[in-house]
Amino acid sequence: MMNKQYQGGMTAAGWLIIMAIVLFFMYLAIKLLPAYMEYFSIKSSLVSVAEESSSSSSKSDIQRLISGRFSVNNIDIIKVDDVEIKDITGGKALYIEYDNKISLFGNVSALVEFKHEEPLN
Repeated sequence: MMNKQYQGGMTAAGWLIIMAIVLFFMYLAIKLLPAYMEYFSIKSSLVSVAEESSSSSSKSDIQRLISGRFSVNNIDIIKVDDVEIKDITGGKALYIEYDNKISLFGNVSALVEFKHEEPLN
């Protein structure tokens, strides 16, 4: 008498579903990656300005430094006026908060919100 043998594995439909899910997340990563790269560029600009400035620096000096960094790093999603100079305990801090709307497909978009605070030396 022959025993029934069962084959293990996924069907073609199962593989298609898995591939569709993987491709969707790869597409999402490709669309969102530039927004995060731009955020890290903005963050590094604020860090370098904060290291170069002090709490006694004037607002116009700080804005001039930020403008220079944004120009060098080709940052155009935010302007120098969007960077707030806040008073905190022990000095001042640079604060930025913005959002980036990314069109995914059709009428579907992703909204990514960023904020960063960097204390001045």
